[in-house]
Amino acid sequence: MNEAQARQERVAAVVMSVGSVLIAGMEWLGRPGPGDFVEADPDWYVTFNLVLHSAVLILLLFSLVRLPKTTADRPGLRTPFTLMILVGIAAAAYVVGVDLDMV
Repeated sequence: MNEAQARQERVAAVVMSVGSVLIAGMEWLGRPGPGDFVEADPDWYVTFNLVLHSAVLILLLFSLVRLPKTTADRPGLRTPFTLMILVGIAAAAYVVGVDLDMV
């Protein structure tokens, strides 16, 4: 893998991880309190969110699999990127769980 492609994949992993953490934070802050009435969202919106958040989760899993190749030229980045991607995966899994009404 050439240097430019590895750098692009590292940047994509950072953007997806930070984005999933921000979305999970917004979901957590925007959750209704006990006893609050919640209006249902339209079905197309729920489906769109589920597909979008699932795609981010899948791409983060793919980034984790490709991590050894993307950090081959910079082995010092392997541990921080692994931790960052794992936090992003946990955040994306939380959002998908909220979308599926499991959390």
